[in-house]
This record gives sequence, structure tokens and C-alpha cells, in this order.
Amino acid sequence: MRFPETAKSSVSLAFSLGLIASIVTVGWYYIILPYRKSPQRPVFTNDLKAVPAPKSPIAAIKVQPIIPKPTVKAKPKENDAKYQGKVNASIGLVFRSDPNQSARNVGGADFNTKVAVIKETPDREWIYVRNENTKEEGWVRTGNINKE
Repeated sequence: MRFPETAKSSVSLAFSLGLIASIVTVGWYYIILPYRKSPQRPVFTNDLKAVPAPKSPIAAIKVQPIIPKPTVKAKPKENDAKYQGKVNASIGLVFRSDPNQSARNVGGADFNTKVAVIKETPDREWIYVRNENTKEEGWVRTGNINKE
């Protein structure tokens, strides 16, 4: 009588252990392992491409890429100012590289500084000025300069 009871408990124990082992194995392969891998390195459009190694001595000659030189905007001459003015903004002015508010800063002038107005936009909203003290040039809004 003792043998069938032992057999039943051993079979149920083996079945239970096998079921637990299969659940752990499935969990390991489908849940744990995918998260242990490092993700691929992202590739961005401005990354430099890797240059393959040369295969022959002739291919070993380094060819330098042609880098375009930045174009220099033609700056007006020293004595071509339309008129002279003074900065009337109490906090001074910031000179911009282009006639818009989001352009980068290229210089400035303090309150009451003499400036030479060189040119204007067609709508006369922006003027191109030169600081007479520092020779910095840039675009400012028209209302910030008083004519002398």
C-alpha cells in the first residue's frame, strides 16, 4: 500500500518541478535575456562615415576632402555712411548678423554711443550701423538711433 502513495507523490513532485523549471526557462529566454543586450548605437545624419582601410599601397595615399571656404560678406567701406547717429536705447544695442530678431549677436553699442548708419532695409525697419569706437558692424532696429 505504501508504494502507490509514494509513486503518486513522486510523480506530482516531478511534474511540479518540471512545470516550475519550464516557467523559469521561458521567463529567462523571453523576458530576461532581451533586456541584457546593449541597444544598437543610434546613427545620426551628422556623424562622420568610417573610412575603410586601404587595401593596396596606391590606395594608401590620403586624399583630403575638399572643404568649402566660408563666403565673406562684402562689408561697406569706411566712409560710405549715409548719416551719423547716437544710440537712444538706455540699455544699449545689440548688433545682429542679419536683419531679424533671431539672428546671432555680432557686437553692440552703449547708450549715447556714436554710430554710422550705412544702409537700410527696403521697409526701413532695420538699419546696418557701425560703432565708431569699436568698428563693430551689425543690424539694429530703426527706432533705437537718433540722427545727429
